[in-house]
Amino acid sequence: MWYLRAVCTSSLCVLGLAAAASCEADGTAVQPPQHETAASLNARVPDAIATAVDWWTTREPSAISRGPVVVSLAPSLTPAHDAVADLLPSCDVTDTDTADAVAIRAVRMHFTSAQVDIDMPHEGRGRQLITVDLEKYLLTPWTVTGANWWRFNDRQLERITADAATSAKEAAEAAASADEQVTADASDEP
Repeated sequence: MWYLRAVCTSSLCVLGLAAAASCEADGTAVQPPQHETAASLNARVPDAIATAVDWWTTREPSAISRGPVVVSLAPSLTPAHDAVADLLPSCDVTDTDTADAVAIRAVRMHFTSAQVDIDMPHEGRGRQLITVDLEKYLLTPWTVTGANWWRFNDRQLERITADAATSAKEAAEAAASADEQVTADASDEP
């Protein structure tokens, strides 16, 4: 009888420890950044970018009619350049942003999902920002599950552009002021 009680007690302890370990909160571990950077690029990022660009080119009628699609990668995605170029052989993958380029602005990776921000040229209407939602499971390729076509009117675009120009001008003036202060401090030394 004591043997049966000992076996049951130890089995319950093992099950209790297993249950407690499996219910550990996500907040106790260091969380990865939401935005993929050059330091954390992995094989999933180029695949997600290629899937999003392929999805867009099949939905934009004039995308491939003008020749190879120019795909521009954001500076944080530069390490993925070669892999993206291999996955998109019909595209011209570049690191410089031009007016006719499909610009990949950001990639956000999660466990089994990703979001790719594409800034694309839209004939006659300037540029259009699209967030492409993707999902991937073990041993399956990325699949597009949805997209958000961000809409801005001309007044909003003018305000955003003016705000960006003002911010850039203020940042440049602040940097110039800091450089002048450093130069003035250096000339005061004997």
